[in-house]
Amino acid sequence: MTKRRIPLWLTTIPLLAGIALYALLWRGWAHDFEAEIGRWLPPSTIRISGFPYRLEANVAQPALSGGDIVRLRVSAATARINRGPWQPDLTVIAMQDATISASVSPLISARLEARSATASINWGEGRLRRQSTILQVATVQLGKNAMSISADTLELHLRERQGEPLPATSPVRETRGQLVLAGTRLRLSGGSALTMAAEILATGSRRLTGYDRWASGGTLELTRLSLADAHGEVLSARATLAPRGKDDLQIAGTLDTVCPQTVAAAFTTTSPQPERRLRVPVRLAFQGSIDALVLAPLPDLSRRPRRDQKPECPRLRQ
Repeated sequence: MTKRRIPLWLTTIPLLAGIALYALLWRGWAHDFEAEIGRWLPPSTIRISGFPYRLEANVAQPALSGGDIVRLRVSAATARINRGPWQPDLTVIAMQDATISASVSPLISARLEARSATASINWGEGRLRRQSTILQVATVQLGKNAMSISADTLELHLRERQGEPLPATSPVRETRGQLVLAGTRLRLSGGSALTMAAEILATGSRRLTGYDRWASGGTLELTRLSLADAHGEVLSARATLAPRGKDDLQIAGTLDTVCPQTVAAAFTTTSPQPERRLRVPVRLAFQGSIDALVLAPLPDLSRRPRRDQKPECPRLRQ
């Protein structure tokens, strides 16, 4: 009995059928992706590409505004929005010449400008699992504070937390949100270049679904703030920020610094005198409203040993 050979072209039919089916599915995903973006941006500015590995929307001069809890305004020269066909919960956005404004209340707001910005947004189960944003060559304006902040690189990592139960005797509420910050060559009002790392936790009795609800008993816990230069840490701080209605945000905390006179000058916006770093950090308390902080008086520093072999303290601000 002779065996009949199957023609080679016949073996490609399942492969071609699979490719055709995938292309049809991809077009459906692309249509849904375009419609989703079209709810925020004019459809005429959106062009979908990326077949077969991704869904990519290239947008010219995007500008959008919206939000309820966090009011957000974003604009850029160009934007590229990426999403994997099988990862609808993860979106990556890359922007050039970006401007981002975010506001929770008149006291809690920020405006950021960057040469480029990349954001990764993981949203699922009705909550923000993680949002990571990296800004290159960035400038920042915080609330009503006139102090300008610039950085070669600025990172912001935001997560919504589930709120683990705490004992009834706990002085703070459950953690509902986490913001982690990092900056390289960061300058405060034109001061020396510093490295910054910080973490802020938002606490409250319920999920963060509105400012008024959070303000009735919620706090912002600055669990760590570190400013350092090439020669070591200059300042570390911890603080609690508590709202007093919509027009007041009170702060109380402590800081440890090897450059106390430089830090004191930064609080009063006076020009600092040259200062050598202390061998042992000094702890100072500070408190007040968010736009009018008061530092406790400096202790007698005349007998404190200093590190003469170290460079002078950096200028925290001009």
